[in-house]
Amino acid sequence: MKCNIIELFKRFSHILDVAFLGGTMNEILLYIFIFLLVYLFYVVFVLKRENVFKKFKNGKEISYLKYKYNIKINKENEKKISKSIFLANSFILSTTVSIVFMLENIFLQILVGIFCLIVLILVSYHALGKIYRRR
Repeated sequence: MKCNIIELFKRFSHILDVAFLGGTMNEILLYIFIFLLVYLFYVVFVLKRENVFKKFKNGKEISYLKYKYNIKINKENEKKISKSIFLANSFILSTTVSIVFMLENIFLQILVGIFCLIVLILVSYHALGKIYRRR
């Protein structure tokens, strides 16, 4: 019996429908569920593992913030900046998935998903860069 995350959420969603929480509450819970899942994944599998965290420190996200916004990253603030990036990535993914799940057409889901990802990445990293440049 193969079960993935979407199927688990659909089962959980069905339980909530029976409990009279309705459609909007399901969408909010989906958003929170995906946000927490992505953030916890980053914390457990990236932040807590030293060899993976070293690769993350040299990754695209931090490089983009360094060069575009001239942010100085040292030992004291690298974990703080990483946690901010994790939050931004969790926000980006959960928002995109929540918006895409509201659509029925698969072609429209792909187009809107790509558009949302690009816009949210640009806006989120711009906000992060402005915040850390002021500090």
